[in-house]
Amino acid sequence: MSDPNFELPDLPHPARHMPHELVDAPAPAGGAPVGFQDAELAALSEEERAYLAKHAGHDGQHLLMVLILMVALIGVQVLLLEWRKRRPKAFTYVSLAGLITVPLALAVSAGFSRFVTIWVLFAVANGWVIFRASRRPISSNTPKLVYRWFAVIYQLSYALGIFGYVLMVLTFFGVTALFTDAPEVFGAAVTIMFYGIYFGVLARDLVEVISDHMASAVGYYAPNGLPQKYLRENVCAVCGDHVALHADDDASPNPVHQLACRHLFHEQCIRGWTIIGKRDCCPYCKEKVDLSSFTEHPWDKAQMYYLQLIDAVRYLVVWQPLIFLAVQGVYKVFGLE
Repeated sequence: MSDPNFELPDLPHPARHMPHELVDAPAPAGGAPVGFQDAELAALSEEERAYLAKHAGHDGQHLLMVLILMVALIGVQVLLLEWRKRRPKAFTYVSLAGLITVPLALAVSAGFSRFVTIWVLFAVANGWVIFRASRRPISSNTPKLVYRWFAVIYQLSYALGIFGYVLMVLTFFGVTALFTDAPEVFGAAVTIMFYGIYFGVLARDLVEVISDHMASAVGYYAPNGLPQKYLRENVCAVCGDHVALHADDDASPNPVHQLACRHLFHEQCIRGWTIIGKRDCCPYCKEKVDLSSFTEHPWDKAQMYYLQLIDAVRYLVVWQPLIFLAVQGVYKVFGLE
């Protein structure tokens, strides 16, 4: 049976304990938000009252801002996909320019001296490789040197990315807290993973552009039309050197790989052309290459997945910051805050 003397406890008004971001009701003429009594408003701090007064009646404005951002993100993604399909070379060059300039500009403006220093060292080291690849006539050893160099960068970026990711997982599950301060470890893990992915993407785009120029200079490949040279039997179209058909052939001791189109290549050259240089066709006849033929063990498959990951990250590194800056400009034009 109910007790007639029972009284409900004096519960606090729910609005007082709501997150401030949710208290966004329009203010009446007196200035106090709807749902607040004078006593409740007086109990709030000066900062809380100023926040409520500033954001009173902004429900529609906030909804409009979110709508503009979503339309920009989806619309730009569609335009980028169409651009990449219709003008792949222009997309590649603009993406490369964005990868070089956008993160560097953001780092300089934010005062991230460590990133700027590593970026400069990376640029100097790759400048020498680009200089070698641009020399004419091109040496037959240059493609092997370029692909070997970028393979090292790729392996290093892969190791940094995996190490940073594993460190993040261990921090998330509290393992690193047993040995050191978890927040600091988590920040270091994010930084390491970012460096690995960013420089991996940048190296991938650099070698993609260099591959076209090197193969065109060798003469057995042309981006459009027919190549300058006829490919003779047992010649690698990537470097122009002789391809050894037998292990005891001292002229070219490198392992040989034959594509489905029956053209022969040095194993190192064709792996550099397809996997490192992001080409899925024969450099001579342009027939499609089955990339699964280069995955001889699970380690190769894991590397291929990682390459697909860093290719997808390009959108986040280059285009998303530009989208946010453009959206901020739209907000200012329309007076949205």
